[in-house]
Amino acid sequence: MDASVPIFRQTLVPLGLDVPPAGETDFESLVMKYKVQLQPGQGPTHIAGMTAMAECRAALIAAQEAVCGPVWVSWACSEEGESATRVHMLAALFVAEGMGAAAFGLECPEERAGQLLGELAENARIPLYYVGEKGAVGYPYAPSAKDPDVIPCATGTAPCFVTRTIDVGEELKCGPDLLEDIIAAEDDPVGAVKIAIHEQDDVEIFAEHQYAVGKALCLWSDVPELLEGALRVYQGRALYDGTGRLEPEELDRLSRLYGLIVL
Repeated sequence: MDASVPIFRQTLVPLGLDVPPAGETDFESLVMKYKVQLQPGQGPTHIAGMTAMAECRAALIAAQEAVCGPVWVSWACSEEGESATRVHMLAALFVAEGMGAAAFGLECPEERAGQLLGELAENARIPLYYVGEKGAVGYPYAPSAKDPDVIPCATGTAPCFVTRTIDVGEELKCGPDLLEDIIAAEDDPVGAVKIAIHEQDDVEIFAEHQYAVGKALCLWSDVPELLEGALRVYQGRALYDGTGRLEPEELDRLSRLYGLIVL
C-alpha cells in the first residue's frame, strides 16, 4: 500500500492545549478552536505534528464537521515511537483510522522512520507516510492479512486488542465512586472496563475520570445522544457490546464518526 501525497489545502497544527487533568481546556472548546481555522468543504486537509490525543481527536472532529476531507494525520514522536505526552503511535493510528483518516504519518528521527512505520504497517488499514525535511513521502508496504476476530482499539495512550468474545466485566456507574471503581476494575482479569452512561451528568463524570482507564473500554447506553456524548470526550477508541437497544443505523453512524467498535 503506497500513499500518494496530495497537495494540502488546509493544515491544522498543535495548539499546545489539553483536556483535564493534563490541561484546562474543555474538549468542545478545543474542537471549536480548530473548526474556526477551517474553510468548509476545502480539502485535502493535513492534521500535522500532533503530540496529544485530545488535540488530534478535536482536529479530526472539526475536519469532519466542516467536511474537509480527505484528512491526513501525522504525529511527532521519539525514536521509541511515543509522543511527548506518552501516546504510543499504534494507539494514535487506531484512533485516527477509526475516525476516518485517509492516511497516517510519522514525524520522527529519519533513521528510525523505516522501522517505526514497518511496525505500524503490521496493523495498519490505511496508507502510511513519513514527514521529513523534504515534506511528506508515502511509505509503501504490502498489507498483511488481518485476523477478523482480533479487533484493534485504544486507550488515550496505549493500543489494545480485543476479540468478539471478550469479557467486559461488571457495569460501572458514573457516580461519586467512579474513579475508585475504574482503578479496581483495572486489577480485574476481564479484558475490558464497562462504563454505563444513563444521563447527561454521566457524560461529564466520565469525561473527568476517563484518564484512569488503562485497558479496553466498553461504553454502554440505551440513548444514542448520550453514547455519542461519551464517545466525543473519550480520548481513545471504545467498543460497544451490543446489549443495548440502539438501532444498527445509529451504531453505524457512531462507528464512522468515532471509530466505535460494535461487537
